[in-house]
Amino acid sequence: MKHRVLMGLAAVVLAHGFADAQPARSPSELQLCLAGAVDYSAVYPTRSFPAGSTQEVSAVVRLAKGESYRNLGAIWSVVDVGNAAPAGQVINKTTLPMGGKDRAAIHMRSRAGALPPGKYRLDVTADGKPWRSVEFSVVPVQAPSLSQPGDLLPLKPGTVWPYAFEQQFAAGVKPDLPAGTKLDPDGRLRATITKTAVAQDAMGLHIESRRNDVLVEEEWWKLTDAGLVVTKLKSGDEEQTFDPPGQIWPWPLKAPRRWHYQIDKSLRQTFRMWGPVPLKGPAGEAPGYVVLMEQPSQPIALSVERHYLPGIGMVREVVVQARNGMMLTRWENVLTAKP
Repeated sequence: MKHRVLMGLAAVVLAHGFADAQPARSPSELQLCLAGAVDYSAVYPTRSFPAGSTQEVSAVVRLAKGESYRNLGAIWSVVDVGNAAPAGQVINKTTLPMGGKDRAAIHMRSRAGALPPGKYRLDVTADGKPWRSVEFSVVPVQAPSLSQPGDLLPLKPGTVWPYAFEQQFAAGVKPDLPAGTKLDPDGRLRATITKTAVAQDAMGLHIESRRNDVLVEEEWWKLTDAGLVVTKLKSGDEEQTFDPPGQIWPWPLKAPRRWHYQIDKSLRQTFRMWGPVPLKGPAGEAPGYVVLMEQPSQPIALSVERHYLPGIGMVREVVVQARNGMMLTRWENVLTAKP
């Protein structure tokens, strides 16, 4: 499977095969989040959303062992937003056919635009009976003060971003391990990943990605009026030029935002951005932005969740490969020091 994704993934180990069985099912769960990944795990789980840019609510549902329903219903309503709307007002509602599935993603949009600050509730029913409810808040978040694309991150030769890398695999999945690479006793792969800006050329700033000091991938980045873009990707003997360049982190930082990139006639990637939201970085928590890329290719789908802090760059990355909604492999990069 080729990893043709804006910002490369050669530092990871792609997987193939089928999971031998579904993972052990924990108690039922209703988790609010920005979106669902391709295995129905939560992208940025939270109960607090930013005022001014929140127009929709998402949640992921996991059923416990023995639970099975024909349909789930979801109602999104007001708890307390002051004089902006009366308590109990329904913002939106939907029905999800389950058909024996044990997981689902709920997505509902406000018809009135961005939500006013206050408290809200999501009530979920199972075959018409109350199942789970969760309250959440919409609160003001101070946006970072940025005046130009160059404020997004340091982009000059000599800049180094170090990451702690960890990858897990579902039972029965066969990882394509590079020669000399072994899994840890718990079946996971761990490594140190470094992204280093080495030189400027006509394609942009040349970025080298190394896993445990071994070169695995090269990228070329530029800061333009469209934000941070990638112009070229090279991994081993494979090389790809992006024309037009692909947006990695768009400018201006207006959220929510959605865009697409057509890799070829058969492969289209969808991107979404949210923020500002509190994100963890190597120096603590600060307001930043979450970008989700979804690639619904068959038979294996891919989602890439990236967290960006202005002035630093990507501080976290969560990538999931799934088949029919079941996780095959999941990996995470976490920035360990400021560049």
